[in-house]
Amino acid sequence: MNSNHKPKISVLIPSLNNASYLKDTIESILFQTFQNVEIIVVDGGSTDDSIDILKEYPQIRWISEKETDESKILEAFRKAFAMSSGDYIMQCCVSDGYLSKNWFKICDDTLEQDKEISLVWGLPQYMTEDGSLGKITNPEFLMKAPPQKKDFLAYWLSLGYGFHEGNYCVRRQIYDECFPQRHQAAMFIISPQISFLFQFNTRGYLAYFLPAVANYGRSHNNQRVIRLCKALNKEVDLYKKMIKGYKKQLLDGSLTHWFRNGFSEIIGEVKKDELGRLRRDIFKHYLKYKISKRLIETQERL
Repeated sequence: MNSNHKPKISVLIPSLNNASYLKDTIESILFQTFQNVEIIVVDGGSTDDSIDILKEYPQIRWISEKETDESKILEAFRKAFAMSSGDYIMQCCVSDGYLSKNWFKICDDTLEQDKEISLVWGLPQYMTEDGSLGKITNPEFLMKAPPQKKDFLAYWLSLGYGFHEGNYCVRRQIYDECFPQRHQAAMFIISPQISFLFQFNTRGYLAYFLPAVANYGRSHNNQRVIRLCKALNKEVDLYKKMIKGYKKQLLDGSLTHWFRNGFSEIIGEVKKDELGRLRRDIFKHYLKYKISKRLIETQERL
């Protein structure tokens, strides 16, 4: 990591009693070909070997203290963001990491070259607790990219598809605007990431898919999404309801959707004479999804 210049990318890592995975996560970042990076770990007061591991890496900035907010994960990410200074922000759970050694470079190059884009994203791959790689999410995107930039709106309104927090890179000011502030996550205590997705898309920021398997997401017994599964499912249901409400208002003409570039400047809108096409695109994406899902279910039964 380059400590002589202001970092271009800041990686925010919340951590609590996951020492057995921490070193793998850190090494996956240090392995990147792009080195103008800072790693920030906010530890929630671990009682395992996490602190000893962090002390092995003098280039990492970290703190260790118990969280006090209702949403502990939001508190950790916001603390890490306050400690950061990079132009671009990445989030990484402590048991996850990065697979493509060129991922950071590709993200930086793309965001530097296209000022319309606020966020770039790739694909995640599942990993077992022992480190074995499994299924890639949406591998078909490697052959044919999902809708890009402004065209992603219809896709999102149709399916609610969201970027996985471990494989996107977003401009600093957009992250700060769209990721909830501390004490403002009453609806999304378990996953403030869901709030970020809704705010990012409804505020009209543009994302761009990069065809790469960017990161791994490890499954393990101490995983938050497993321990808090029921509460998380309620938040996902609320997210879907909010998308449905936004779609209804947009299609009936009671609100205007503005598109913005990476500097929050308005660069377009969904005009009223375009609502018919938007409605058709939403239905088209939904129909393709249902057909694809049915084909997969049929293949699994054979």
